[in-house]
Amino acid sequence: MNGEQIERHLRYMITGLLHVGRLQRGVPLPSIRGTAASLGVDHRLVAAAYRALEAEGLVEIRPGSGVYLAADVSAEAVGSEAAGWLGGVLLEGWNRGIARGEVAALVERCAGLPVRCACVESNEDHMVAVTAELESAFSLEVRPVLVSPGGDAPVPPDALAGFDVVVTTAFHAAAARAAAALAGKPCVVLRVNPPFAARVAGLLARPEITTVIADPRYSARGTAYLHMTPHRGRVRFVMADDVGSDVDLASESTLVTRAARRLLGMPDYHLVEPPPGYISPDSARELFGAIVALGLAATEGGRG
Repeated sequence: MNGEQIERHLRYMITGLLHVGRLQRGVPLPSIRGTAASLGVDHRLVAAAYRALEAEGLVEIRPGSGVYLAADVSAEAVGSEAAGWLGGVLLEGWNRGIARGEVAALVERCAGLPVRCACVESNEDHMVAVTAELESAFSLEVRPVLVSPGGDAPVPPDALAGFDVVVTTAFHAAAARAAAALAGKPCVVLRVNPPFAARVAGLLARPEITTVIADPRYSARGTAYLHMTPHRGRVRFVMADDVGSDVDLASESTLVTRAARRLLGMPDYHLVEPPPGYISPDSARELFGAIVALGLAATEGGRG
C-alpha cells in the first residue's frame, strides 16, 4: 500500500466506525506503529496518513500520547444555551414522531395563547409579589381576587367567571381549589422558590429585622408564622405610610415588600434583590402544564 491508499483506508475505517456509532469523539485510535504492523507497511507512511487526516480535522495527534478521534466541533456551533434547549425540544418531538413544523405550531399555539389568570390572595403584599411575577415571567393576564384572611375564607365561584386558570398560595389552597372545581377551572397552588426562601431565611437570622409592608393583613400572617420559628420576636413590621427616621430603608436589616416599594417609589422587587424568583420550579412546571392544556383544548374546540 502506498501513502495515498493508507490514508484512504484509515479515513474509510474511521468514518465508517463513527457513522455506525462504534467510535466516539475524543477516544484513542490505533497507534501509528500498531496500524503499521497490522497493515504490513512502514510506520512513517501511517504517520503521514494520520497527519493528513489531522489536517482535515478528523483526528488529533497528541505527541507522547497517541492519535485520537477529533472532538466534534459541530457541538460548539450550536450556539447559546437557549439554542441548545430548543434543539432538545425539537429532538424530543422527533423521538415522539412529531415533525419540527408540528412542534413549532404547538409551541406557538400554547406560548402565544392569551391566558386570563385569577390570583386568589388576602393581602396586598403577597398579591403584588405574586401577580408581578405571573405577568412578567409567565405572560399571564392577571386579575386579583382578594378574599378574607384565614384558610377557611370561601372564594365565591362567580368571582372566577371569565378566567382560564386560578392561582393561589398554600394559605388559600383548599378554598381556591373548591371554587375552581365548581367553576371548572384548573387551580395551581404556588410554592416559594427554595433559593428565595433561603435568601430570606439568611436575612431573618440577623438579630433584628424591620419589614416594611403595605397591608396590615400581611403583618398578621407573618407574625403567626414567625411565632412558630426561631425568629419569633425579632421582626418588626412597619407600614409604608408610617416609615419615619427610625427606619433605614438602605439597611441590610430592612426588608421591603414589592407593594411597599411601589408606595415608596423604590425599585420594584420583592423583599430581596433579584434573582432569585419568587415562584418555585415545581409550581412553574404545574402552571405551564395548565397553560399547555388550555392551548391544546383551544385547538380542539375552544375554551369554555
